[in-house]
Amino acid sequence: MPGIIYQTIFFFIIMFSITSSAISGQPEENLPESELNTLLDTIENNFTTVRTLKTMLEQEKTIPVFPETIISKGFCIFQRPDRLRLEFVEPFQSVLIVDGKKMTKYEFFDGQWQKLTPGSADILLKITSNITSWLQGRFRDPDLYEISAVRNENITIKLVPKAAEFKRFIRSFELGLNKRLDGLEHIVITENDEAEAFTRIRFFNDVKNDDIPETVFRGSDSVPSKVSTW
Repeated sequence: MPGIIYQTIFFFIIMFSITSSAISGQPEENLPESELNTLLDTIENNFTTVRTLKTMLEQEKTIPVFPETIISKGFCIFQRPDRLRLEFVEPFQSVLIVDGKKMTKYEFFDGQWQKLTPGSADILLKITSNITSWLQGRFRDPDLYEISAVRNENITIKLVPKAAEFKRFIRSFELGLNKRLDGLEHIVITENDEAEAFTRIRFFNDVKNDDIPETVFRGSDSVPSKVSTW
């Protein structure tokens, strides 16, 4: 189970000229609840301008028992309200496509693409539903998370899982917003273990509101459609 959850969440996604203040040591200011609610309203309103999003990503995985950080690169393509393509291109190749309630996964093995049936599809769809909500600026979900925010260099939203399926494996998500409050710059995911392993993902080279070909989100083919990077 944890492998399935991590593989999907860290598939992005899913950012890093800025890291969380807890990791970087930058001074931070906790936002009071009244200011937090106003901030969340502003963010959600600003994100409504995003019809589609293409963003490159770099994922850095830190496991304290290993001396080296694991770095993966790829991209994310999103189309409002519930289409998502998450693709890693190095050091391995993998594609996850979500089109509403339909999910398709591809892995590149031995020189060819293989189409796989995702396990625990209900949990995976719940996770990707959260991701598409975040990409639309919707962070409020009182059934799943306790939410707070801090002001450091920019604004960071912190989500602490309440739901049992997340809480077992994830201690927190930290979502770093850009200065315009209309997009994500990074995510920090802290795992719920004694070592406090974490994953940081940086988004860069964002392209908003381009037309996205239907083939990008098509999961009916035996191989994923090719996507040129930007």
